[in-house]
Amino acid sequence: MARSSSPGRGARGQASLGRLLEGILTNLDLGPRLREQRALALWPEVAGPLIAAHSRPEVVRDGVLIIAADTPAWAQELQMRTRELLDRLAARLGPGVIRDLHFRSGVRRRRPARAAEPRPADIVLTGRQERAARAAAEHIEDPALRARAERAFAALARMGEWRRRTGWRRCRRCGNWQRIGKRWCASCLHRGRRGRR
Repeated sequence: MARSSSPGRGARGQASLGRLLEGILTNLDLGPRLREQRALALWPEVAGPLIAAHSRPEVVRDGVLIIAADTPAWAQELQMRTRELLDRLAARLGPGVIRDLHFRSGVRRRRPARAAEPRPADIVLTGRQERAARAAAEHIEDPALRARAERAFAALARMGEWRRRTGWRRCRRCGNWQRIGKRWCASCLHRGRRGRR
């Protein structure tokens, strides 16, 4: 027997599906990480063309966005603008996503090989990866919400594949990605040292 649907039920169903997707992202701890990773993509827009020409976002660790600056003078200039930049990031990502900025100087080197490095958006997923992204969202009844979830899961797969191809490694303890090729990430090393005291 077919179930009839009242006008109010569709809106309620979409709201509950939205909460379901939000719950899934929360359980997988992906929501905050996705917002943190957006900070890397938004940096040129948030910083403006002049600052973006002399700085490059590298990674977000525990809510701290690490920025490489061309020179010590640029690192000092950016340090003085920390509050302003944090406010701009909070306006785009929400409060508390990026809690602090750390600037490193003299580490930005332009190399031809670096320019040829693919961007996450350039990564083409394999059929298996695309099927996995679809399968992760297949239980969502609302077609529009399901399509958005599939795109989000595909973007996560592209980001993971990009990191794997560009030399990132997973921490052997917590599984988080890290750019340095050590066994444990900085967070796990810090927790390990704290536990030995």
